[in-house]
Amino acid sequence: MLQRTLKDPRAWFLLLINGYLIYYYLQNPTEFNTIVWIYWLQSILIGFFTFIELLKVENPDETSMKMNDQPVTKKNIGCAAFFFLFHFGFFHLVYAIFLLTGFSAGANAKLVLITGGIFLVESTIDLIRRRSEKKEGEKENIGKMFFVPYMRIIPMHLMILVPPLLGFGTSVIFLILKMLADIGMYIATTGRGTSSSQL
Repeated sequence: MLQRTLKDPRAWFLLLINGYLIYYYLQNPTEFNTIVWIYWLQSILIGFFTFIELLKVENPDETSMKMNDQPVTKKNIGCAAFFFLFHFGFFHLVYAIFLLTGFSAGANAKLVLITGGIFLVESTIDLIRRRSEKKEGEKENIGKMFFVPYMRIIPMHLMILVPPLLGFGTSVIFLILKMLADIGMYIATTGRGTSSSQL
């Protein structure tokens, strides 16, 4: 696992971008709002590319997920994809409203957009690479594909709830959880195509 990770450009990209954002925050402690908006935009892009990938599934593992007590198959994968888009998108609409009311002041919009563009390019390349590497007849684990992006909901929830309850600084909680969520998503999405691998 470690050897594969060290050879994976995605892992290095993840480390570099998170390292830069932590460095940026330490150099500009008044711009925590910028980090939060970058995370939100990155999460939106992850949701969008998950939706695209769900639509492109050709050979779903019908044991990996059910909707309305029925297995997700090639015939109803589109319904699962659009349900994901609506549900994941609704969460982020709520968070956008919350961020606009409490985390908009002083945010560096230029850095948010530049970083978003980098994530867009990286996500596009990664999607193309993973689809091209998919083996013919390989079953795809819809359940893991569907639920892994929700790992990014947890830092947003805890950023709202934990600081007032425990008296911790919002930035400390968020930066730690962001790093953990990114690492968790990388591990979970490595080798996602097969139902027997860790996503």
